[in-house]
Amino acid sequence: MVDYEVAVIGAGISGIAAVKCFRDKNLSVVCLEKSDDIGGLWNFTENGYGVMRFTHINVSKQNYVFSDFPFSDDVPDFPHHSQLIKYIKDYASHFKLRKHIWTNCMVVNIKQLSNGLWKITFDKGKYNEREGQQSITVRNVSIATGHHSNPHIPKIPGEESYTGMMYHSIRYKCAATSGIPPGKRVLVVGMGNSAVDIADNLVTQGQSHVDISARSPTWVFSPYVLGCPVDHYATRGLYLLPLTIVEKIVQTLICVLLGLPKQWGIYPLSSILRSQPTVSHTLYHHIQRGKISIKPDIASLGSGKKVTFNDGTAAWYDGIILATGYTFGLPFLGKSDREHILTGVNEINLYKNVFSPRFGQSLSFIGFIQPSSGGLVTMSEMQARWVAELVSGNIVLPTPSEMQTSINQDRQWERSWYYNSKRLTVQKIPILYNDELAEMIGCKPNIKKHPTLAWNLMLSVSAFQWRLDGPDKWEGAEEMVRRIKPTPFYHYSTLFVLTLAIFVVLGILKFVFCQLF
Repeated sequence: MVDYEVAVIGAGISGIAAVKCFRDKNLSVVCLEKSDDIGGLWNFTENGYGVMRFTHINVSKQNYVFSDFPFSDDVPDFPHHSQLIKYIKDYASHFKLRKHIWTNCMVVNIKQLSNGLWKITFDKGKYNEREGQQSITVRNVSIATGHHSNPHIPKIPGEESYTGMMYHSIRYKCAATSGIPPGKRVLVVGMGNSAVDIADNLVTQGQSHVDISARSPTWVFSPYVLGCPVDHYATRGLYLLPLTIVEKIVQTLICVLLGLPKQWGIYPLSSILRSQPTVSHTLYHHIQRGKISIKPDIASLGSGKKVTFNDGTAAWYDGIILATGYTFGLPFLGKSDREHILTGVNEINLYKNVFSPRFGQSLSFIGFIQPSSGGLVTMSEMQARWVAELVSGNIVLPTPSEMQTSINQDRQWERSWYYNSKRLTVQKIPILYNDELAEMIGCKPNIKKHPTLAWNLMLSVSAFQWRLDGPDKWEGAEEMVRRIKPTPFYHYSTLFVLTLAIFVVLGILKFVFCQLF
């Protein structure tokens, strides 16, 4: 007996998108969420997993949006987490998704039965009030627990002798509740977005002096470039150029606008598009004023509060916050299944980051991907639409051997392009990735069909473009695509290049004509 066609694990932003896409196909679906509310990490709590009190999303709302449900106009380009969780809940309410979501359900085991169905066992009830285990049987499982599952806490030589406060950034909510008294000296380990946000908060609210220890220093972008959100430049038109040319253009522009990283004490280990950039409008400001300094990787911790760095220098810190990221966790899968899917540190053996060749379409993963620029939402939603089309029988997957060949080819390219880091094992370029899945689904924007939208489709960003055509298209998509204009830089520079090209062509034609006649 089958209880549901599909079970979605996790009601974060990726899981909610998946529920919506399955309901669009009239599939019976249940979503199991371990916490008592939807929204995943965007649900602020004083303790445990989730955003910090001061978190604003570092991706523009035009790039972090469901493709058939725009933000309201009064929401700023980079919303606060309270605005984002309201948006997520409004989306769930608008499409009547909540009745399909079971909260306080901790999944403990997912197992494929001999008949190909999946048995899901879960604990029902709040963490300290479990009501006992229950189980359901489904045809398909979509896991949307994401790749921020287990805090990565590195082993540091001498840490047992360190007497200051040290903990992972998952516990950090703001300077006032950090446990570190105001005015103290703090070391933040890591240089990702969370690390830099924490450093800024400690300086501005905690009046602390902060050093950032960066094992893998990265490039830092301002949220706005030439007056527009920085992710508005990662367009389809840009990626018509070879990646090496794109990289030189972006790196030159950032250096012209912000200066060379080394003048701020930052020495990136790779060129600009081969790692995950950090987005901050305050880091350079604090460095310039001496409030934040950049340090190399930690060599060891000494007795008391001493920290020695790889360059031989040492300093004393009252607190250390480990903003060292996360590792994947799939504790509810059996050991054999888990090892087939997780083949290395944060490395997944999934076709297009979604399907295992072993299980095909019956087991999918939504949101196990890292956008190089822009937001996760459009990618998770496109993945969910693809899975929904497959489960509905409208399209089919390649054979297992073909999927594995594709996985190996993608992995080989990623290893040749990206810097070797556990942060980059699932990184994709959103516009290229979404177009690839959209072509399989049949919803890739057709410029010939929409000639009046060609300028915007090539030079601006919009999640709504993948609702113009194909299955589950949205009648409001065209208006939204028109509303999101290219950046002025793209608009006028492209006009200039096109005008110049026309004059060059006319000049060549005139020369040829004169030679002939």
